[in-house]
Amino acid sequence: MRRLILGMMIVSAIMALPIVTAHAEDPANKPSVDAPVAAPNDGARQGTAPSGKATRSTEAAEAWEAVKDTTNPALLEAFVKRYRHTFFAVVAMARLAELREAAAKAPLATFPAGPIPTLPIQPGPTTATDRTRPRAVLYDEDPSNPMGRQYAGTVTWRTEPIKGRPDELAAQADVDIPSRGLRMTMSFRRNLDQSLPASHVIDLSFSLPSDADGGGPANVPGILMKSNEQARGTPLAGLAVKVTGGFFLVGLSNVEADRERNVKLLLERSWFDIPMVYTNQRRGILAVEKGEPGEQAFKAAFTAWGQYSAAAQPAATSPDASRGNGGARQ
Repeated sequence: MRRLILGMMIVSAIMALPIVTAHAEDPANKPSVDAPVAAPNDGARQGTAPSGKATRSTEAAEAWEAVKDTTNPALLEAFVKRYRHTFFAVVAMARLAELREAAAKAPLATFPAGPIPTLPIQPGPTTATDRTRPRAVLYDEDPSNPMGRQYAGTVTWRTEPIKGRPDELAAQADVDIPSRGLRMTMSFRRNLDQSLPASHVIDLSFSLPSDADGGGPANVPGILMKSNEQARGTPLAGLAVKVTGGFFLVGLSNVEADRERNVKLLLERSWFDIPMVYTNQRRGILAVEKGEPGEQAFKAAFTAWGQYSAAAQPAATSPDASRGNGGARQ
């Protein structure tokens, strides 16, 4: 945990600092690129280091110690940019190449054909909220209450350009559950990274108070689509991975049959179910409604991607809808 926190702090520092082409220091004192670099635990060499700001090599060594075991490509890329004139940048690039090669070769796993195990409870009656915006409902497991607890919230949908690609749209939902102190941003984009075997990528970013009951989400098994708040969800085919604390990435399967089925579910179903396992191992489900704003956001995004069919309209009825409250989450 200490290493992860330090790694996140390093990324924040990296993104906040400008990328310079050379370290500004006296050429007479500047170490050679090929010169041996003092390890962070090399007490003799540290004792001879200049006072004040640490040298670039020593800083790189300390940073590398914190990120060397990461499996997050973005973290390694940021490290290379910040310390590209050091030996450790070469090691980081080799590690980055290994991760990309493994990702390209590994088949994209799929979720089980049946329901993803979530809560041993049924959703209660439809929650009343401000109908000017789509709804969100958080269902939390409660050992003292077999029906669990429900927290009502709202969703704000929009489309926005992807950073660095102004012509590329993403559909985004900002979810707010005030009484639980939970906020989540869910972003949908098509995948343009040839090294990632996914048709679309869904980013999930959670924010909860530090003293939140149960802690934050430690695992998100997947995402399910359903026709209404009470229905049983159908899982999207893909793979969910935890990137950092509170941030998860879901890659949707690029297998043709899975891709067509996923797109149909995304366009036709009206609700999302996002199952979670908290750090205390209790479980929860965040149900998110599309509503008219969500439908428009998806239509705009999929149209921009050339993947929207005029015939793809929200289904009025479906097998899910017929289950009603009988569609208990398993």
